[in-house]
Amino acid sequence: MRVWGRTVDFGLALAAALLLLLVRPASAEPEPPRITARAAVVIDANTGRILWERDASRPLPPASTTKIMTTVLALESGRLDRSFVVSPLAAAQVPTKLGLRPGQRVQLEDLVYALMLKSANDASVVVAEGLAGSVEEFAALMNERAREIGALNTTFRNPHGLPDDQHLTSAYDMALILRHALTVPGFREIAGTRTKVIQVTDTKVRPISLYSKNRLLSGYFVPVLGKTGYTRAAGRCFAGAAELNGRRIITVVFGASDMWGDTRRLMEYGFSSFEDTAPTVQAALEQQRRAQATAVARKSSKPTKSNTKSRTTTVASKSKKRPPVKQAVARKSSPSSSKKASVQTPRKQTTKSATASASRPSSVKPATASSSKPRSTKPASVSSARTGSSKSATASSKRASSTKVVKASSSRSSSTKAVKASSSRSSSSSRSIQQAKLDAARARR
Repeated sequence: MRVWGRTVDFGLALAAALLLLLVRPASAEPEPPRITARAAVVIDANTGRILWERDASRPLPPASTTKIMTTVLALESGRLDRSFVVSPLAAAQVPTKLGLRPGQRVQLEDLVYALMLKSANDASVVVAEGLAGSVEEFAALMNERAREIGALNTTFRNPHGLPDDQHLTSAYDMALILRHALTVPGFREIAGTRTKVIQVTDTKVRPISLYSKNRLLSGYFVPVLGKTGYTRAAGRCFAGAAELNGRRIITVVFGASDMWGDTRRLMEYGFSSFEDTAPTVQAALEQQRRAQATAVARKSSKPTKSNTKSRTTTVASKSKKRPPVKQAVARKSSPSSSKKASVQTPRKQTTKSATASASRPSSVKPATASSSKPRSTKPASVSSARTGSSKSATASSKRASSTKVVKASSSRSSSTKAVKASSSRSSSSSRSIQQAKLDAARARR
């Protein structure tokens, strides 16, 4: 009975452990996100509950996320069909801007699109001056509306978010402002627009194309609506909202170096906190991992530029190494070429001797005073060539031909000298005849 009881107890314990393992993934809290932002928050937009935060109540410069509040006041004014004149102050704002000029007119609805898509600073001032008369009055309206929403750590000084030491808000306050903006009619449509063409009226109507800076509107497992911001003092900022299966998550990051990566991790953390949306997040992450793995595999299979360069260099080096082998083979099989070279050198010597003999007179003089034997008509170079090249019949035949050339050249030189002598004689005889005639003519006179 004891053994049976122990067996039953072990079976019950094993079943309980398996049940815990099956239930734990759906109800377990996800791993905290690793982000680069100085301050961040994740809230459930349906209930307002904070799911995760880092210094969410710390006042920081919000940069152009300020334009969310400017857009809210513009939409709540009910004057979207009104057009406002561009003042010199609005035209003088620093980029990013539309490039508006003083005196131009822009409709308020187009100005709101310019705020959310292009983050135009000049359009923000046009909105502020058109709705409240001045930037200072509009900032007071912004602060009043922020208090009504519940953003108690917020102080706005301008409608665009350019640097100001007193222009501060917290990540949590910005999340509350965005949560309210999602309930304002027209805001979600404007924030979810990727491209828009607006019109600026001067002497003629000038169209301007706008493009959203929000990279998470598409290409992510869920579209994220929101507003970007950046200044050197604030860093990279983003306030975004996404909805999945009826769950709406709002994330805000201030002072991030990886703004888009931080936002993705916060969104995944937020949706993973609920049982009805966690499987979708896990499936999306698994699909993303597979896509990255296939991309890495394709990249590794394709030859890179460095690999192609190394292949070409190896082929070039191999081709450079081949000529010495050919030269070695040529050296082994080149006795005939060496003989040809030895034959060619005497030919040059014979030609030089032939030219030297052609310049000498036909009568051969002794080489020195001590030698009694007359000098042979054949040049010494020819005789040395003959003695040096007696090993080859081809060389001897070439030498014989060279001696014939020498003889012919010597005979030609002697004939030319004889012709010159005869011509000199004939000229002297003609001169003597002419002199005789002149003498006879003088005697007659």
